[in-house]
Amino acid sequence: MQIVIPFQSPELELQIQQLSQSIELIVLSPNEVIPATVNPEVLLTLGVEENHQLVAFLSDKSNDNSALQWLHVFGTGVDYFPFDLIGNRLLTCSRGAHSLPIAEWVMAMILTADKNLPDAWVSQPPEQWHSAELAQTSGKTLALLGFGSIGRLVTERALAFGMQVKVLARRPRNNLPDGVNAVSDLSALLSDADHVVLAAPATADTHHIINQATLKYCKQGAHLINVARGSLIEQQALRESLDNGQLRLASLDVVEPEPLPAGHWLYQHESVRLSPHISWSAPQILERLALPFVENIRAYLEGQPLQGLVDLEQRY
Repeated sequence: MQIVIPFQSPELELQIQQLSQSIELIVLSPNEVIPATVNPEVLLTLGVEENHQLVAFLSDKSNDNSALQWLHVFGTGVDYFPFDLIGNRLLTCSRGAHSLPIAEWVMAMILTADKNLPDAWVSQPPEQWHSAELAQTSGKTLALLGFGSIGRLVTERALAFGMQVKVLARRPRNNLPDGVNAVSDLSALLSDADHVVLAAPATADTHHIINQATLKYCKQGAHLINVARGSLIEQQALRESLDNGQLRLASLDVVEPEPLPAGHWLYQHESVRLSPHISWSAPQILERLALPFVENIRAYLEGQPLQGLVDLEQRY
């Protein structure tokens, strides 16, 4: 069985080769054309916007890629995957690999907003000592748009801080943790939320789901946190809501486009906390991305179901 991976990684290569002697591992560079003589059954690909290697391979009718059964995206999202070229093959991704550091990032955004950090630090004697107007996180309401692995880990941490948690569920959910309430529409989700967290995939249904109309559902002074994709927010509507005080604060780790061009208003707005798509960052993150692929190869060889399967119709 041929397996193609698009980068060198001695540790990953060893882990794959140790799974079975039947594996013929072919290691390429990210921009290297897959040779016509290569006919992999399994293909690891990068989750990047312009994946010329993958598109060229799937588009080339002269290539005999009939053996290809399964593709795995070395990333947690499939926004840029060329779905029109995949046919009926299996597609997986390393879903959940970034969830823990992202959940921690979300909690950091909530706590620093409620405790007015870093503005509460002092570098010289303040006018008043022992005096501040800080919020209490316990008892606040957290609204989650997206209840995958990130949403669940955020929920665990929010509940531990004594927060009330609401999630959007357009169909009945029977597996919600104690203390979590499900609502069926955005108005009910946003109306009393102190902190709104976007953790949903980028799809046609979620494109600009936060817009002028839906932002009016938010309570005055709410805090919007986006760790999903920039496409979920309509930026002009966001700007208006920040300017008129409907939103008190926006903590954005993702924007549209990325990178954001110099001079963009998001860099300067006093109510925006902007980070350059780093909430996923943590030690050994590459190992975390590789592990689901290695475990899925093991499952594939044993005829077991694969984890992180992507729904080809829903495209996430």
